[in-house]
Amino acid sequence: MPPTIQGRYFFPLSARFVEAAAAVQDGTFKVTDTTGVPLASLPLPSVRVSSRLGAMRRRLEFPDGASFETTDNDAVDSLMRGSGLLHRLEKSWRLALTSILCVGAATALFVLYGIPASAGWLARHTSQSWARYTEDQTLEALDKVALHPSKLTARQQQHYRRVFAGVAAQAPRGVGGYHLLFRNAPAIGPNAFALPDGSVIMTDQILPLIKRDEEIQGVFAHELSHVDRAHGLQRIYQAALVPAAIAFVTGDASQLGHFASILPGILLQSAYSREFEQQADDDAVQTLRRMGKSPAALADLLERMERKVCGPKECGPNWLGSHPATALRAKRLRQF
Repeated sequence: MPPTIQGRYFFPLSARFVEAAAAVQDGTFKVTDTTGVPLASLPLPSVRVSSRLGAMRRRLEFPDGASFETTDNDAVDSLMRGSGLLHRLEKSWRLALTSILCVGAATALFVLYGIPASAGWLARHTSQSWARYTEDQTLEALDKVALHPSKLTARQQQHYRRVFAGVAAQAPRGVGGYHLLFRNAPAIGPNAFALPDGSVIMTDQILPLIKRDEEIQGVFAHELSHVDRAHGLQRIYQAALVPAAIAFVTGDASQLGHFASILPGILLQSAYSREFEQQADDDAVQTLRRMGKSPAALADLLERMERKVCGPKECGPNWLGSHPATALRAKRLRQF
């Protein structure tokens, strides 16, 4: 006779119970009352067993809503030992640790490779109307907090629009596919940056640093590459996918999980941005070559901008920064 476990049988979806005994015979879990009348008979793998916690009653749940409760925890452990793969996994700390490591590795691979690939695909298949909407919202927000109407004269703006058109003519979208905007940005300083739909913003603060048109042509070529490669949209998708992936794995992105979802996003954004900047530099080199210009001019302006922002000393590499070190970029540009 197989060993039995004494306990209580609860009828399906009911609080009514009777004293009963349970046993396993030929892979079947059987429950009978005190007189031997069968109450339940089902395959052992279909029985869900609650975890052991001190001397609390163990609950064995059946698919039809019935259950069996007992205080004989040792008997339950003995009864269920070797009863299925899930049980063996729960009992083996080595298998549990291996599972955790596998999940961690899979998550890391998805974050490092899956998210950039997904963001790139989404950016390439985003409609122009949505890209335009994103640009409008971004520009509206920037105009409220960091950007002001340009103080450049009409003649200065006209000159740089002509320079910009010359560079745009070499880009995939042509002259009509991009737009140059002027803004005064004391808080940002000397800079130029691209928005998803094809607009490039040039700040007034960069003007005093430009010594010849070749320098700003390199900047324009660099920014148009960001537009053509949809780098801006990719950053938006990356920022959304990182916390979404963590929330999917953890099941909760709030509280500590929320903080954990933010920091990887910042770190990943900086890593992806460095890759984007190098791509844009390489594209700018090709555009300048087609125009018969030297990439060294862009290097000169980058170094001048860094000295303006950081003083006589280099800003230095910043592992959270969105750009590669200026010295490395300038060296690479001059090598071309």
